[in-house]
Amino acid sequence: MTIVHNFQEQLQWSEAAGYEPFWDAVYQKAFPNLVNHMLCSGNTMGQRMGVDRLLYLANNLTIAIDEKKRKEVYTDVLLEYISVDTTGAPGWMDKDLAIDYLAYAFIPAKQCYLFPWQLLRRAWLHFRNEWIQDGEQRRNGCRIVYAKNNGYTTYSVAIPIKTVQGAIQRALIIDVSRELTDWQPP
Repeated sequence: MTIVHNFQEQLQWSEAAGYEPFWDAVYQKAFPNLVNHMLCSGNTMGQRMGVDRLLYLANNLTIAIDEKKRKEVYTDVLLEYISVDTTGAPGWMDKDLAIDYLAYAFIPAKQCYLFPWQLLRRAWLHFRNEWIQDGEQRRNGCRIVYAKNNGYTTYSVAIPIKTVQGAIQRALIIDVSRELTDWQPP
């Protein structure tokens, strides 16, 4: 499946101020001790590290969020694995972003999935090749999405939400039995 994008138009849509009531409601509901939040836009180091928004909690924690929005409701999430095909630049799933959560929103449904970044990355690193292969062969509800831009193409794999949630559940379990074969608890 190929989609044609204009990067600047997509960026303007993504950063439009009209979405602030949506994001405010999401973060107020997700973090009961939220004090404030700040949109991080523009060409900054934080943006290059995936940070779209900082949340400030009453307990002095600061949480960094990468926000993804879709204009339509789907039963899958798009995980970008090649950002620029002409240079081979990795997509955001293959970057060590400085975020705590990926907020993945379906705007028409007024719903947002809040994925813990480290668990999502752990799931991605484990299932990456399988999901991409499934996408290429359109198996298990996966598909590859090519987004044409001005002079380059971005590659993402669409993965059913339930599949991603299951992979994150599995990522919660840290099994080191293979690494500690000679070790016995005292």
